[in-house]
Amino acid sequence: MIAAIARSLMALAVHCLGERRREWAEAMEAEFYAAQENGSSLGFALGCFVAAVRELPTHDEGRLAIASHALAFVLVIPAAALLLSSVLNGFPHSYFGSGALDGLTWVLGNREPLLSEGNRAALPPLAILIVLLAGARLRLAWLMLERDWSRGAGTAMLLGAVTMTLAILAGVVFDDFAFALGQLAVLVVELGSVAALAQRQLSFAASRGAVEK
Repeated sequence: MIAAIARSLMALAVHCLGERRREWAEAMEAEFYAAQENGSSLGFALGCFVAAVRELPTHDEGRLAIASHALAFVLVIPAAALLLSSVLNGFPHSYFGSGALDGLTWVLGNREPLLSEGNRAALPPLAILIVLLAGARLRLAWLMLERDWSRGAGTAMLLGAVTMTLAILAGVVFDDFAFALGQLAVLVVELGSVAALAQRQLSFAASRGAVEK
């Protein structure tokens, strides 16, 4: 178990160093094999990982890695988790952010109930669209971390199409177009951030290629 953790930390350290520090990474790996024989692989791997993480903010590739991981784990993945949670917990009330307040306004006679016999049949396709939307976000996060921008663009188009479909259908079925505008605003922020990150990474790759030539 300890050996597996050490190897994982070493692999993360090498990945964090990237191509810019390839020689340093290779030297670390050579010393790591020696540390394995001495029984001190975990401590050595942990030290290499800490050093590699400290190195990240000092160069463009590292800053791009920090930005992509922050965007994935702070915005895209939590948004997908919230969507899945809404389907598993009190859908559709949890998805629309309603619940007790919605029930209170219905009792007071200020609005129609969220669910009725007329719109109940729309719940299964809405739930499927929400799950598809969450899956598209998770795939986008994965491709962004892998820096696979070509396939990421296709996933972004799918994400946009599903979001538009869901927003229109939810607005028509539940008469809640304000919620639809909120969903579109979140989508614009997500895709705008991903596009800016992709443009920055591609520009960096092009400039590095020009320097190597």
